Amino acid sequence: MESKNRRLLILLVALGCRPPIKITRQLQSESRAIGCQLADCGDPDRAIAVTFLGVAGLLIEHQHHVLLTAPFFSNPSFGQVRPRVAKLLRSTPRIASDTNAIEKLLPRDADRATTILVGHGHYDHLMDVPYIATHRATLATIYGGPSVRHMLMGDSSLRSNGGQRVIAISFGAAGSPQRQGVWYYSTDSAYRFMAIIAGHAPNYRAFKQIYTFTIGTVDSDLDSLPHTAAEWKLGEPYAYMIDVLSDDRKQTVFRIYFQDAPSEPPLGFPPAALLAERPVDLAVLCAATSSNVSNTPDSLLSVLKPQHVLLGHWEDFFRSQTLPLQLSPGTDLEALQESLRKSLPPTADWVMPLPQRTFRFRESEHR
Repeated sequence: MESKNRRLLILLVALGCRPPIKITRQLQSESRAIGCQLADCGDPDRAIAVTFLGVAGLLIEHQHHVLLTAPFFSNPSFGQVRPRVAKLLRSTPRIASDTNAIEKLLPRDADRATTILVGHGHYDHLMDVPYIATHRATLATIYGGPSVRHMLMGDSSLRSNGGQRVIAISFGAAGSPQRQGVWYYSTDSAYRFMAIIAGHAPNYRAFKQIYTFTIGTVDSDLDSLPHTAAEWKLGEPYAYMIDVLSDDRKQTVFRIYFQDAPSEPPLGFPPAALLAERPVDLAVLCAATSSNVSNTPDSLLSVLKPQHVLLGHWEDFFRSQTLPLQLSPGTDLEALQESLRKSLPPTADWVMPLPQRTFRFRESEHR
């Protein structure tokens, strides 16, 4: 154990010594800008608007119906969340949502959300959800794995009425390449979504050492929300297929694949039958740590064959979003760009956006 902790400390120190890389503008494919410009999208109410909120947060809107993927703005420093290494770190700092940051950065349109999707239980995906669900998106139903529900039951408001606002998606209800999962529908029937069994890349890999942050599950309801980063457990990681539905709710007019952590292939791959039914219009992929697993995202892109790719979770989330943006130490930008160049056809485009940037897409027919 001492040897393992010593190696972890060396790994963290080495990563902390990397010089920061400032990002001052969005990066994108050379071919063309992603999506359509507002003036060229036709009826603005019929366009699908996707706003990158930072980290893995998205605000998806179609005809005034809103779906969120777990927004996160609190961004505690690395010193507050770093793993405890034996006797060298005798106490673990407490962390909590920065409600001022949430109120400043979460768009008002988020208040109309009927659904919040959570891919896994780490603090940078789940910690801000209780405040958002109880103070802003107060009508939203939250979906995630069983551990996500168990942790959120630590919030007294979400626990009330039997915790009916938090839905645990079981392993058996999630899809995989070999089997179809269960479709869930937003309460306004504007969206349907399917969880896909996924994984989580190691957070750090260097000097033949790997480390994945707070692995493990939570198997019973908590009495209070976690107090430290280490208490927000990974849980059961899921990706999601999200379908934007037509007016009559009978057809898919836009399909989004969403992941909030890279997976070791073929984890995170959707059911083959689902892709045969309709292709993916937009793939939202996690940039950070993608180089820590083999053939990623190359193999996933070869399966999804998306028309558009949006790279999220690329920025350094150990500093406030209001400060100048820096690349996450876990994002190998050069390798990621090369992977996109190799794996995407010339007709596809990609973007690594700055937070709070909105992209619009036309409703699409089956390609």
